[in-house]
Amino acid sequence: MMERDLVTLENRELHVRVWNRGAASTVVCWHGLARSGADFETLGEALAARGYQVLAPDTPGRGMSQWAQDPAREYQLPVYAEQALALLDHYQVDRLQWVGTSMGGLLGIILASNPLARRLDRLVLNDIGPELPVTALRRIVDYVRNTESYPSLSAFEQRIRDVYAPFGPRDDQGWHQMAIEGSRRLPNGHFAPHYDPEIIGTFDETAPPVDLWAAFGAIQCPMLVIQGGQSDVLPDAIVARMQRGSPALVVARFDDCGHAPGLHLQSHLAPLLSFLDQPGSR
Repeated sequence: MMERDLVTLENRELHVRVWNRGAASTVVCWHGLARSGADFETLGEALAARGYQVLAPDTPGRGMSQWAQDPAREYQLPVYAEQALALLDHYQVDRLQWVGTSMGGLLGIILASNPLARRLDRLVLNDIGPELPVTALRRIVDYVRNTESYPSLSAFEQRIRDVYAPFGPRDDQGWHQMAIEGSRRLPNGHFAPHYDPEIIGTFDETAPPVDLWAAFGAIQCPMLVIQGGQSDVLPDAIVARMQRGSPALVVARFDDCGHAPGLHLQSHLAPLLSFLDQPGSR
């Protein structure tokens, strides 16, 4: 059964979903830029049934976690990395496996390349690599910045269905749940996305592109990359370069989705669970 914790880390209160509290083996699941730990509820149940403790935090500014007081400084990967390490200390996690979607995968690369190198057994990168195409980043920034409100939850749900269609197919109940978890009610009664509009900061198209190739090259633990077959964030060329730099890299490609596979379909979970269950990973 999932439990919910409110944990203060680096002076910010984080909402954390916890499954199978205190189990010997831990999987940390970290979501994408404008998402929350709710994305991992199907995966969390599956992992808990296999005996893992699962921790799925909402990054500050998302879901039920506290918003930043200084957005320009706090909504940055280095700060999230400090909070992630504090999260592990809080739960007394010595060994772990990491599943990161999009931004959560970038965070995993940073941590696996140095601070967590000796504590991390396996790394799963869900539709993200060490490089982020500028056109894909621009598309993400455009929809994250669109914080238009809607007069009803059903109207907001239609936006969710449009924006997150690349996550893969889901039934009506799945879309209803996604809309509920991804919304907040405004003082006027309308519904808006759950996140702080400031999480994106000031997008500068002239700034150097995301480049974590050096960090990726330093990772020693086994890695699985999940690729959406229609993804603009993780095209084949980047996957091929990752494989050249890490020949043991395992790739699972799903052609029924883009960026990013929602990890809510059993067909998508199977290779991930098999990878995490390999001998030596617990």
